[in-house]
Amino acid sequence: MPNARAREKEVERRYVSVAELAIRWSISPSAIYARKCGTNALTPIRLGRSVRFLRTQIEEMEAFRERQAQSRSKF
Repeated sequence: MPNARAREKEVERRYVSVAELAIRWSISPSAIYARKCGTNALTPIRLGRSVRFLRTQIEEMEAFRERQAQSRSKF
């Protein structure tokens, strides 16, 4: 079933799981579920029983925070 595998790969590229985000940000998954780490700025998407986040939304938020940190460090 090449089509099913291709769709699965697309989902993997488009969405980030809680576990993947926890590793990416070096935090615990429970901090993400509790929304104590800035994830309230992200829209959780339920896919079945799983929670995912849009990769583009995560990257936009990270870029915004990097710009904020850089502007603060200039002073």
